[in-house]
Amino acid sequence: MHNKRPIHTTLSTEAMRILERYEKELGTKNVVLERALMGMDKLRFKEKLDAQSISRIIKRVNTGIPLFDRNIEGGVPEGFIVVVTGQPGIGKTTFSLQFLLEGAKNNERCILFSFEEMAEQIIKQSIRFGWDIGEYMERGFLEVFGFSRFSTEEILEIISVFKPKRIAFDSLNIFSDANNFRRSTHWRNILKEIKEKKITCFAVTEKKGDPEKEEFDEFDFMADGVILFNKKYENEIDPHPTYYIHVKKMRLTRVNEIPHPFIFTDHGIELIGTICERKTADSSNGPTPVDRQNMDLSIDKQ
Repeated sequence: MHNKRPIHTTLSTEAMRILERYEKELGTKNVVLERALMGMDKLRFKEKLDAQSISRIIKRVNTGIPLFDRNIEGGVPEGFIVVVTGQPGIGKTTFSLQFLLEGAKNNERCILFSFEEMAEQIIKQSIRFGWDIGEYMERGFLEVFGFSRFSTEEILEIISVFKPKRIAFDSLNIFSDANNFRRSTHWRNILKEIKEKKITCFAVTEKKGDPEKEEFDEFDFMADGVILFNKKYENEIDPHPTYYIHVKKMRLTRVNEIPHPFIFTDHGIELIGTICERKTADSSNGPTPVDRQNMDLSIDKQ
């Protein structure tokens, strides 16, 4: 039992009215003051962190694109929310699917919330790259929610039940307006859940207008990382654009800030580097594809 000590204080008229109101509920004025002080102390230290208990190790999550992972110190930091953004039809959804499948291959539970495509269409798209999404869905490592119109509460319930390690939202522009996004209580509730459970999340967004201007929006400022997809024509008569992936932001990471060209192969997206770099990055994916002009586009030449 705590030792009781007398105190002497003066209160304003308004404070005394509040004290007397709570006195009717809790007993004496001393009890009201004691509980108020104890409550203040708990609130003050509720969110206090023990710096010594924080792990110094940054766990990295592979994206399924070895050469890309090498450019971000081995992968995306676990629990990060990364915005995957750019023009339409440039590989954002493919990149996100490849990220999820890499997790499923490692027996991690993964979820795709697609707000614009049916699940059947997504599965057909994956067949193009030889990905057997059905196998991972049957084994319980992947859930695909196509043309999703879930409420915030339903999304939180799905996350709570499925307990994923990776999530992709495609795209956030449908889920929320960019101008009100960071103040949205709906997204903040989802964000809190993702952060608390250390889920690594890819959030696809759409860039409108001239991609060369590299304009940023509220989605980009919210994220721990921003990966920009772009395509350029080398000249006016070139019928084939060159596709680029550019890491604009990745917290806790030293990034190679040069835009890197990539190609679509039979097994998904692959960055173009020197022959040595490609063989070193991944020797398990079979023969390394050669870019369309059979040129050696090393990172040093970009």
